[in-house]
Amino acid sequence: MFEQITLKDKNISEKALHLSLQKIYSHKQGNNHSLDRSEVAGSGKKLFKQKGTGNARAGNKKTTQRRGGGKAFGPKFHVVSYKVNKKVKKSALLSSLVSKSNNKSLFVFDEEKLDEKSISDLLKKNPNKMIIFVLSNITENKLIVKFQNYKKIYFLSDKSYSVHTALKSDMVLFSKKSTIYNSYIGNNLNGS
Repeated sequence: MFEQITLKDKNISEKALHLSLQKIYSHKQGNNHSLDRSEVAGSGKKLFKQKGTGNARAGNKKTTQRRGGGKAFGPKFHVVSYKVNKKVKKSALLSSLVSKSNNKSLFVFDEEKLDEKSISDLLKKNPNKMIIFVLSNITENKLIVKFQNYKKIYFLSDKSYSVHTALKSDMVLFSKKSTIYNSYIGNNLNGS
């Protein structure tokens, strides 16, 4: 049912993988913000006259040294998005596939023949392993509803396939109907 495959291409682009993982880590909220002295509520009036009081000279009460004053170099909102070029994304996807192939954890299967028994047998043979199924269309497959509560099994479509998730997983299984299989794996198989 599940056929292990190896790819001809053995090159892994560490740089492309790193860049695509950086993209995932840049999904931050980015809304941290502290008030500086211009944003703190309060008067800008001089607290007391410059000379004659015996105290050290003082400006307004919003200065950073005073309690309730502004923060000197606090965090400010800034854009944290990170762009990865198309060719680098493609290279990262190929590198993730090659990495799984080298680890002997890349498999293919026929989507029509996929049934409940074959998945449960796979889970029994590989307990406590993170398994990813990449299907052509998730919405049409009824098996996903039955296995969606399992902790270590994930069903992804071609569009939702992630390099990060694939690298974390122990096994990646591609449907022969999926576009990733047709574009990257099918013509890169050993022995074809």
